[in-house]
Amino acid sequence: MNSEHLTELPGTGWRVWRDGLLRSAGFPVDVLESFAAPECAEVADAHLDGLAEAGTFTAAFDTATAALGRAVHAASADPRFREAITWQNPGALNGPTGVLRDGPDAPRNERRRRREEVVAKYAQRYSGKNDTIGFFGPMCWVEVDAAAPPLTGGHGPELTRVRAVFFEWWALVAVAENIAEDEAVRPWLPVALQPQLTIDGRRLLAPGRQPVELSAAQAAVLSRCDGRSTAREVAMACVADPDSAVRNESDVDAMLELFVRQETVRWEFVLPMNLSAEEELHRQVTAIGDEQARKRATATLDRIRAARDTLAAAEGPEAVAAAMAALESEFTEITGRTAQHRAGRTYAGRTLCHLETARDAEFSFGGTVLAALAPLDPLLRSTRWLTSTLARTYRAELTALHAELAAESGSTEVPFGQLWFLGLGSLFGARRPADAVIEEFGRRWTTVLGLDNLEPGTDRLDLSTDALAEAVAAEFGTAEPGWATSRLHAPDVHLCAPSAEALARGEFGVVLGELHIGMPALDTDFFRIGHPDTDRLLAAMRAELPTGRAHPLLPPDWPKQCARNADWMYGPEDVQLGFTPAPGADPDRLLPITALTVVPDEDGTLLARTPDGRGWPLLEMFASFVGTHAFDTWKLAGSDGHTPRVTVDGLVLVRRTWRCTVAETGLTEISGERDRYLAVRRWARELGLPQRVFVRVGTEIKPCFADLTSPVFTRILCTLLRSARRTGGPDTEVAVTEMLPTPDQAWLTDAEGRRYCSELRLHVSDPAGREGDGA
Repeated sequence: MNSEHLTELPGTGWRVWRDGLLRSAGFPVDVLESFAAPECAEVADAHLDGLAEAGTFTAAFDTATAALGRAVHAASADPRFREAITWQNPGALNGPTGVLRDGPDAPRNERRRRREEVVAKYAQRYSGKNDTIGFFGPMCWVEVDAAAPPLTGGHGPELTRVRAVFFEWWALVAVAENIAEDEAVRPWLPVALQPQLTIDGRRLLAPGRQPVELSAAQAAVLSRCDGRSTAREVAMACVADPDSAVRNESDVDAMLELFVRQETVRWEFVLPMNLSAEEELHRQVTAIGDEQARKRATATLDRIRAARDTLAAAEGPEAVAAAMAALESEFTEITGRTAQHRAGRTYAGRTLCHLETARDAEFSFGGTVLAALAPLDPLLRSTRWLTSTLARTYRAELTALHAELAAESGSTEVPFGQLWFLGLGSLFGARRPADAVIEEFGRRWTTVLGLDNLEPGTDRLDLSTDALAEAVAAEFGTAEPGWATSRLHAPDVHLCAPSAEALARGEFGVVLGELHIGMPALDTDFFRIGHPDTDRLLAAMRAELPTGRAHPLLPPDWPKQCARNADWMYGPEDVQLGFTPAPGADPDRLLPITALTVVPDEDGTLLARTPDGRGWPLLEMFASFVGTHAFDTWKLAGSDGHTPRVTVDGLVLVRRTWRCTVAETGLTEISGERDRYLAVRRWARELGLPQRVFVRVGTEIKPCFADLTSPVFTRILCTLLRSARRTGGPDTEVAVTEMLPTPDQAWLTDAEGRRYCSELRLHVSDPAGREGDGA
């Protein structure tokens, strides 16, 4: 394998990509600190212990809420804060704008408290998390080199240096559909078979159905619907072909209309579900051969793009809000549709546009930092067991399904389209073999860490890499990665240092945030914003996966599917697997599942093959979905009521975590602001919780920050738990994790010296099993 893109992880056999990603918060961490009330918490605790009178606590609480009012007002007064909310959720602006109108010392009625909660919720996201979104979550690409000093580089004068505003994919589709309503445009639109279909001579192949016999004319038309040719070109080619049985172009148009109604053909602008969709729409509009139709289409597209460009250039909350309103008005006038999409859903792309930015910073991380990550070696080795066991498990599932289908048909050559959906059933159905593998992975790690035999009250385990490696070898043995991409892992690591200067001197600690197992997490479309040489990243991925991989072509309503999260590191051998009606197929890569058959190789290995002889190990066709089960498995390890902090030669492998149910918190039935505060303090003391934590409830996708001394965050916590009880019931799980690094360990600063939370995302490459072990 070409290894120019790799540097060593010192003392291990693992390699790290030389390109890494620094993700960061967009607002300083001291915003969160301003909401804290440690003095009030001390008095509350004393009151709970019978050492302070109720009146003393009331006075302390009133002082704390007055200070909170001023802190919330200060946060709301920052125009950048209001601008961030405007970009993300304009409807929430009533929170900070209402606080500004009322002033810092407004009466503490219910309306004021609700507004404070809105401000605090956005503050915890913008200051306490490393979500990459807009200028309120900028990222930057960094260099990683084992031969370099610990840290070089620094921050520029601005917060961000690259800004790009993209239409949401659904908004572009709406505009494209409006343009396509012009009858003069339709002949110039591409026509394509639905991506799961195949034409085999005069037969139409659809997954799970008997082949449909076609007339000569139907076959002639459908065989030319390749996603490149326009309806006009298809019609002209059919008429020119004496064997097509087509005599005039209007007959082709009529057949295409019928095929569209039958959901056999897509006759539309082809918009890939990634960040290139706008340019693709522009290219196809400019290719319209009818001059007047092209002018009308161009005018429509230019109109909406101009409104977007005005929004992109807007600065400040008022200007952004005005430009956003103007864009929404243009969109609705053009399309006749509302400018909101899937309101209230995560990953929904709710507004018309999204802002992506790159931080104004350049950093290089060197050998001392990488050496501090070497204790990850035992954990990384255990992932081989996980992925190989998942591969073996699903290989057995697929082999059994193939055997059943072969027995029914009397042939070992089985249509892939028949096996595909049965295979998906075992991946996403009620009976998922992956669940047992994941549970066993967690159980083995519980044994490795000795979590079943801890002394009561143990809050920390300090291990050596050698001892951990020995325990991991005993529990997990040796194995090879299970499929091609399972050689790539993406740890998110936090560097803990009081300053960049301390980090540069080698005075830092490391915390493992998450480990994304078996999938290349840098292969995310919006991450390439700001990279100086994206071809270098493509070359790195091609070096890792020389035989390519299969990318399922997902429909727009697939969970967590959106354009900004799309894969983009395609290699020349990669294929796009069409298995269901979906837009945006790439004709150069598309491989319908109906074009494949499953056959055993000479050694019995099942292969997915095309008629021209190309073949892939069967598991590789499912690898993208199998990988979703491994991706976030590490965060599931250690699910007991309390997991101590686990360090390995100074690297924090596991943050301290507490687990209980919503009912067990005792916080869902308390009313009154002061009583809730006291109840949270009592609960925190009973569990031994630190001041700052992240709380995840089973009804939510993401965790939220909570400062357990803050009146506003304790209210938010109680509200969150009450909502979880209503939605999921009293047994809904609650997981509380210590905040680490702490605010004073945030080394990343801007040009003015303000501290920001951050994390370093890396690609770690496994030297073992470069090709995976197939299926």
